[in-house]
This record gives sequence, structure tokens and C-alpha cells, in this order.
Amino acid sequence: MSVPSPAFSPERDAAVPGDVPGDVLIVGAGPAGLHAAFYAAWRGLSVSLLDARHEPGGQLTALYPDRRVYDVPGLPAAPAADVIAGLVRQLGGLDVQWHLRTVARTLEPDGEGWRVGATTPDGPRTFRAGAVILAAGLGALLPREARVPGTDTHPDVRTDVPEAAELAGRRVLVVGGVPQATRTALELVRVGAQVTLTHGRAGFRGSPADLRALEDAASGGQLKLLAPAALSTLSLTGASLTVDGKPHEVKADTVLILNGYLPDLTPVQGWPLDWQGDYVPDGPGGRTALRGVFVAGDVAASGQEFKLISVALAQAAVAANHAAQHVRPDLKVRPGHSSEKRLS
Repeated sequence: MSVPSPAFSPERDAAVPGDVPGDVLIVGAGPAGLHAAFYAAWRGLSVSLLDARHEPGGQLTALYPDRRVYDVPGLPAAPAADVIAGLVRQLGGLDVQWHLRTVARTLEPDGEGWRVGATTPDGPRTFRAGAVILAAGLGALLPREARVPGTDTHPDVRTDVPEAAELAGRRVLVVGGVPQATRTALELVRVGAQVTLTHGRAGFRGSPADLRALEDAASGGQLKLLAPAALSTLSLTGASLTVDGKPHEVKADTVLILNGYLPDLTPVQGWPLDWQGDYVPDGPGGRTALRGVFVAGDVAASGQEFKLISVALAQAAVAANHAAQHVRPDLKVRPGHSSEKRLS
């Protein structure tokens, strides 16, 4: 997914050591989390937005960015990736700090607010906020394990999308038919990696533009496509595949096995929120059992079986406005009409 907005910039992720302060902390950057971030920041609060993945969008970008969704108000038959791109663009100019590849785990009182402990690729990190909004959806979308013989033999096997620049000039084998595999292969070609993309079926998934770019790159000799192909085993120097019934060896410095993601709520299910299975009971305004902690989206019990984007967006707006008043009692819960306020 390309996001043509300065609002989404990993470089804005504060890299300084120590606690990260903010008015509102939002766990989950899916549709509910993004819309909650908009409302809280639009009302003048600073927002920290955490997500386990390397990009925003939750299920829409991790599971089906190339599919169309039909229940987003005002966006009939919109590609899922476009819905997320629009929600991200709406954050342009607002005080939102992105903290991606960050998994929220602990919740502890911190004076009148809360302290959330999280894990990042660089180690543990702590976030402080006056209010917390849990918009975790079905859970942190964590990559599926690489279940391939020889995984422990190869020196660099990864199961999640990397920073492309890290692999510039390397020989990279990308395994998978998910949209992330297609997009990752193209991004690696752009930074000068020698890429082989393979999948057990003949077709790959992705946006029409990405699939056209994949064909062009393959026909121009910029990358190799091996599909359908079966990955047999990994070795110290690469991988053994079966292509058209014949053995085929691929030399690879890095192997990316991108088999999609599985939701996992266990990182936050230790929070004392009176969980009902995979749901958090919520009252008016998205309030939970803890003062200053709110919930919105699929994880909210009030939504019941209505796991709809339209429901999540409404819950997010309500929770964010109540969170705003919790942090700033001088603010009214009702923000008034957006047409009455102009963004600077």
C-alpha cells in the first residue's frame, strides 16, 4: 500500500530512549484506531498510535488489501488499501506519532493516567498517556511461522516484511502468494536486490498496479518468478524447490517466507478489563472497567456479531471524544460539526 501522506512516516516514531508521553494512546492502527486517532488529535490532543505490523490498516492491509469493501460510508466498492490510505491521509497535519512494529503488552496505573509497556524490534518501551483506547480488532496480526525443513540451517530466514533498504544488493528469495509478497518483491527490486519470487500456485495476489509492475519486472529480467513451485527445504546457501516436476536450486542470502498473519489477543488479555472471551465489555462512550481506558472496534463487546467497518468507525469516534474529555475536562464530549472547525 502506498500512502501519499506525510502523516504516515516511520521516521516520526520517536527514537529517543525512555518513556513516550502523550495525551491519548491508541492500541491498533486498523480502521477503528485510525479514526479514533483522527478525532482525538483533531480536538487538539497528542496521540501515540501503536501497531504490531510495519504499516497501518489492520486486517484490511494484512489480509485483503486487494479486495473491495462495500460497507464504508461514501466509498462504494473501494479497494481495502484505498480505504486505509484515506484514513491515513485524514491524519495529515495532526499531532499523531506512529509506533509501528510495536506490540502493547502491559497496562499499569500512572498517576491520573496509564502506562503501557510494549515490545519493539529495539527492545522494550514504555508509553504514558492520560487515556488509552484499545482498538486491537481480532488481535495483534503476527506473522505465521515458517514451517519449512532447514529453517534453522539458513542464516537469515524471516517471516515478516523487512525494511527494503536493509536488503539492498542481497540475493533474496521471497516465498508467498499474499499481496505483501508481491509488494515486497517489487520494493526489493527498487533498492537493487536480486529477487526471486515463488509460490505454490501460479497466480500472485496484489493490486492491479502491483501485478502489472510484477509482470513488467519479470519480463524485463529484474526479478525471477518461479510459480507454481514447491519449496522443499532450506540450506546454508539457499533453497531447494521443485518446478515443473524438476529440482531447482536458488541461491539466497535472505529468505522471506510471507504466509500471511494470524491475530493474537494474548498480549493484551492480561489487562484487567473483565474480558468475556475475546471481547471487552463496554458501556456508554466506550468506557471499560478501568477509568480512562476505552474500547472500540471488533474487540468491543457492544458490537456483538456486527464486525463491520461502519460500526467500528462509529465506536471509535464516540470513544475518542469521551477520551478527549477525560484527558481535558474543559472539552465537551460533543465536538460539534466538523464543518465549523478548520484544520490549520
